[in-house]
Formats: sequence, C-alpha cells, structure tokens
Amino acid sequence: MIRLLALWVLLPQLSYSSSYTFGYTGNAAVDSLVWSMTSGTLGVSVEDGLDISGVIYKYKVTKEAGEEYLVTVQNEDVDGGYIFQDTQDWTDGTGMKIQRLVPLPYTPVSKFGTGSIETVGSGTLEDASVVYMYRFDKCFDPQNDESCPGYVEPMPVIPKIEIYDALDDDAVIDATEETDSDLYEKEEEERKEEDEDEEDEGRLEMALAASENALTIANTVSQSVVLQTINNATNVSSYYLADVPGGVYRESISLQGGEIVDNRRALRSLAQDNLHNKMIEEQYK
Repeated sequence: MIRLLALWVLLPQLSYSSSYTFGYTGNAAVDSLVWSMTSGTLGVSVEDGLDISGVIYKYKVTKEAGEEYLVTVQNEDVDGGYIFQDTQDWTDGTGMKIQRLVPLPYTPVSKFGTGSIETVGSGTLEDASVVYMYRFDKCFDPQNDESCPGYVEPMPVIPKIEIYDALDDDAVIDATEETDSDLYEKEEEERKEEDEDEEDEGRLEMALAASENALTIANTVSQSVVLQTINNATNVSSYYLADVPGGVYRESISLQGGEIVDNRRALRSLAQDNLHNKMIEEQYK
C-alpha cells in the first residue's frame, strides 16, 4: 500500500523532465535511531541536484495498555528548527506495527540535518526503518551528461610521458663501466700525453736559451760598435798633428797684480772630463 502511495506521489513528476531520476534511499535507521544524511547512511550519492520528496517510515511498538508512550520521527533543518516532525501517541493502545508516508515538497538534501526517532514514556521500539524518496536531476550540473543543456566538451587528458634516460638505467651503467683493459689504455694515453708535454717544454726551453744567446751576442756586438764610436770621437791624435803657422808665438799677456787665480769653472769642467774618462775606462775592463 505504501509503495502504491509513493508511486502515486511520484507519477505527476515523471513527465516533468527527462533529466530526473527517481528512487528510494536505504534504511537510514538500520544501525541507530539517530543518523546523518550522508552517502554512507542513505546508500545514494549525496550531491547537488538530489532533492527529498517524502519519508516512509515504519517500526514496531511494545507496551502496556494505559501507559504513556510517544514516538516522533523527525529531521532537523541545517538553518534551524525541523524540516518535518511526525509524532504518534501510543498511550491508549498496546504494541503494534506502524508504517507511514510523510510527503514533502522537493527539498535539497543539503538542507537536511540530523535525522532521529525519539520516544517519550514507557515502552520499546523495534524494527525501525526510515526511507527517503528522492529525485535526482542529472542536469543540475550540465557536465554530468553530454545530453544536458549547457554541456561543454571537456578538454582531453594529456597523458604524462615518461622520458627514458639511458644514463639512469642501471643495466646501461653496468654495461658501460670501464674494464681493466679500458683503464690500462686510459693510463697509457695519459702517460704518452705527459711525455709529449715534457718534450714540448724541453723544446721551448732550448728555444728560449737560443734566443737569449742571440740577444747576448747582439748586445755584445752593439756594445763594441758603441765603444768604437766613442773611441773615434775621443781620439786626440789629430790635435798633436796640427801645424802651427810661423812656428813661434810671442808671449803678449801681462799678469796684473802678480797672482794667478784658479778658474773654478775650468776646474769643474776638468772634473767632468775626468769622470767621463773613468766611465770609458770602466767599459774596457
């Protein structure tokens, strides 16, 4: 009977939109009389686009006649208060089973807070079951289905390409390791290069020595030429060979005062000449 009533509630909505999917959740009270509206509890994906349209609950009451006993099935509103509360008063009756449908306007599941079954009075409650009727709009998010209005073709996923580096391959590293023969050949090449470097250094030293000797010889020749030039410039033999006309010169200078005073300028000139002669003599030593 409850299933037929639920179907009657849902029939007007079946032609509303082809993007809707209708169904029932699992038993939210299967483990406890207090539950949260999560995917694990309801057995369906709790996401945007899921609306609750009704609650079907049932349970069994055991009690003594005349004793007060109240049972309330309810869901809190996350914004405060309750989305619904349905209370049954069992004070005047005895234990029995009950099954009821509580219709609701389509309400987003995100509005539902904690659900619970609360009891007041003396009695027991068994076999509780709370099931939510829902509709899910798959086009609430157009990207859920390519047939939804506003759907945008997603960008293709670019695969990550792993670049193979042979230098990091252990097998390649092992295969390219130097063997004993490779090491011997490498040492032999290094020894030959060292010998060639030593020979080049020897040739360079000989070339530098030859250059120095050539410069020394050239300097010696240059010095000889300079000395010969100086010698020619200082040759005084031409003074001794000069002829004096008439052969005799009479003294015509008279000394006034009777004393001869030394010419200091002439002395300085003679001192310079003496120093010049010593320098020349040092060059011949």
